[in-house]
Amino acid sequence: MRLRPQRIVPAALAAVVMLGGRHISAQIPDSSQFRCDGRTISAIVVDPHPPAMIGRDPSAFKRAVQHFLFQSGTTRERAIRPFILAHVGQRCHDDWLPELARVVRAQPYLSAVTVRAEGEGADSVRLVVETVDEIPVIIGGGVTHGGLSNVKYGNSNIGGSGFLASGQWRQGRAYRDGLSLTMRQFGLFDQPLVAELGAQRDPLGGHFSFGVSRPFLSDLEHIAWYAGGMHDNTYRSFVRQSGAALSLPITRDVWSTGAVARFGWRGGGAMIGPVATYERSRPAPDGVIASDSGLVSPDTPVLANRYSPYRTFRVGLAGGLRWLDYMHVQGFDALLGEQDVARGFQIAATAERGLSAFSATDQSSLVSLDMYSGVGTPRSFVGIAMRGEELPAGGGDSWSAAVLSGRVAWYLRSSERRTFEASTEFSGGWRERLPLQLSLGDAVSGLRGYNGSAIAGGRRAVLRLEQRQLAFSTGRFAQWGTAIFTDIGKTWSGDVPFGETTVARASVGVGLLAAVPPKSRRLLRADVAVPVTGGAPKRWVLRVFATDATRFFWRDPSDISPVRAGAPATSIFGWP
Repeated sequence: MRLRPQRIVPAALAAVVMLGGRHISAQIPDSSQFRCDGRTISAIVVDPHPPAMIGRDPSAFKRAVQHFLFQSGTTRERAIRPFILAHVGQRCHDDWLPELARVVRAQPYLSAVTVRAEGEGADSVRLVVETVDEIPVIIGGGVTHGGLSNVKYGNSNIGGSGFLASGQWRQGRAYRDGLSLTMRQFGLFDQPLVAELGAQRDPLGGHFSFGVSRPFLSDLEHIAWYAGGMHDNTYRSFVRQSGAALSLPITRDVWSTGAVARFGWRGGGAMIGPVATYERSRPAPDGVIASDSGLVSPDTPVLANRYSPYRTFRVGLAGGLRWLDYMHVQGFDALLGEQDVARGFQIAATAERGLSAFSATDQSSLVSLDMYSGVGTPRSFVGIAMRGEELPAGGGDSWSAAVLSGRVAWYLRSSERRTFEASTEFSGGWRERLPLQLSLGDAVSGLRGYNGSAIAGGRRAVLRLEQRQLAFSTGRFAQWGTAIFTDIGKTWSGDVPFGETTVARASVGVGLLAAVPPKSRRLLRADVAVPVTGGAPKRWVLRVFATDATRFFWRDPSDISPVRAGAPATSIFGWP
């Protein structure tokens, strides 16, 4: 349900006032109205529809808006059918229908999905899968006092094929301009596979990643696997109160693969399988200062020979237990959009032993743990997610390189128009062997209103309180809302460079929210945050962005994920 926000100002808002005329509802029947009664599936029919504000029988004008403004082609059957976990000839069970719909609905280019059974004689049924698209166009940018700072453009469902491609340009100032490309294909080879490629040229350094996965999406599946990795040549930044930030060049390669098979029972199951990880890290012997006139030598030896190079190859086992059902809700992380919330628990662990293969210089073992649990109703829900890992230091009895992150959240819907959310997010590292620093100034994981702050440490905790309320709709094509929020956070110094143990810092703010169309799961926000305690570089911060937080409950912050050892459990098990 958590997904990292993007700076984005969608073109969809500009079309809200243009789409006048007859409104055609995209509501589709609820699957509980139809029954399988154990009959055989004789056919599976896919019935896709364009975004709800376009309608099922659009005029020529709305078709033009769909294709030229929203750049949307109605999703093709081949991007939907791979995720329908049923086939002709199977016996159909009534409790399958919501689960089949949930798995298809998990794809980010779809807004709403219903699966229903229609009788075809006494002994057979036909499954009808109806879908409604999200608006796929991605347009974003940023402006600073010096002018345009970045531009982003892409499409999350090119030609209705389930293929995402987006590019971004960032101004490099004293260095080269930054360029990035992201591509993602859903339903690869007509299977429930997801392939992703990312290439990024930063003003200093760059990044390349590639992966193919068959995530474990449902108890209707029996296998899951992942293969991929990344090459990272980057400059890790260390902010400090006493001067300009220092950067440490580091080159890192992480490649991993793993697979699990499920052995299940009604409502639950156990999974086990092999994993393997190769990792190589080559940090520079000292840091640099990236000044406006170029790279200069550091004014402090704090980073000199702090991190050592290593190469490791590990093999082991991944295992997990899963006992989940899913609750269909509205208004948790979107204004009106549909959302499937997991209730119950799932836990996964990996244990990998270091070997001497591939010229490994480090043979330490690794253990990791991923956990999720949720309980509640459509009115009140509590969830917790945690991910941690640790490895023994140099073959001794002590342990090192511990990394932990997690989130606890409570959603309370006091009425159909109001949602209160309280969450606590924590990230931390201990005895790190890779460059790590967690800042309150991080734009996504830090305190709103403290963007760019030099307050940082080895551990960070942030409490977020937010009240969201529906305000009004615009011609039935957009839903608007408001938010009031406060963030409270602090850092602990740990053993990272320039780490500080601080008193709690706080900010308050208001937000304008929008969903286009009203039941889109994508939430558009314009937030104004004001720091109410010291240490913030600005008096107030305006941030405009879009986010889809309905599909994942928790994802690692961008400043903690680079120090993970690369065990692929999260990619294999497909966490909520």
